[in-house]
Amino acid sequence: MRQFYEPEMRMSLQLPRITWAVQQLILLNVIIFALYLALLPLETGLALRTGSARLSLFYWLGFHPGHFYYGFLWTPLTYQFLHGGLLHLFMNMLWLFVFGPEVERVLGSRQFVRFYLACGALGVLATGIPYVLTGQYATVIGASGATMGVLVAFAMIDPERRFYMFPLPVPITAAWLVILVVMFNVVGLRAGDPSTSIATHFGGMIAGGALMKGIPLFNRWRREQMLYTDRPGKRPSDESERISKIGDAVDNIFRFKDDR
Repeated sequence: MRQFYEPEMRMSLQLPRITWAVQQLILLNVIIFALYLALLPLETGLALRTGSARLSLFYWLGFHPGHFYYGFLWTPLTYQFLHGGLLHLFMNMLWLFVFGPEVERVLGSRQFVRFYLACGALGVLATGIPYVLTGQYATVIGASGATMGVLVAFAMIDPERRFYMFPLPVPITAAWLVILVVMFNVVGLRAGDPSTSIATHFGGMIAGGALMKGIPLFNRWRREQMLYTDRPGKRPSDESERISKIGDAVDNIFRFKDDR
């Protein structure tokens, strides 16, 4: 997937320049995948010897709604860093590489990491709905929920950014890319694709949109609280001024395009 910018009716193909948090998240996912491959023979041998799935890394760190309800409270975070194969890892990291840097530049590195992890954690909780309805659900692994949230955030920041996406012969906007992803997931849901957690994809997208709308509101509330606690007639504290600046910057997420 490649993207192009269109200043003054000219088009130029280029890949996004990777940012710090995106780079660290990709490296962490790759390292964890390599460690999993190194431990896989030991895990397989122990599972065959004991006949128990409880020795599996996916059992303890992957997300399963039933396990979560019974106390596996860490799994909404840990499942995001497990992948079932090289292609699974590559596709998730490709989405993060393409769409993550722009979102990180808007939110800042620290807040982007929080946003990324929150999208993944909140998104996978959507699997609780089919689990309650059917009583059955497979263990979920992968960063798809988080990357779907990043995709939605990117589209909200710059909905008119255009992409060439194989095999489509014409460019599409970021907003239409989100629509296409939704359509593909609906098709997968109707086809009953067992290898993909459609609920996690939709949950991550909803979480991404809600957080991008909620972050400015939350920062504005914090700013008002800090200013309210300052004594009347006194200069606002350094902390309240810092939060005010952060809030003003993030509040511009949805209107900075109008100033061009």
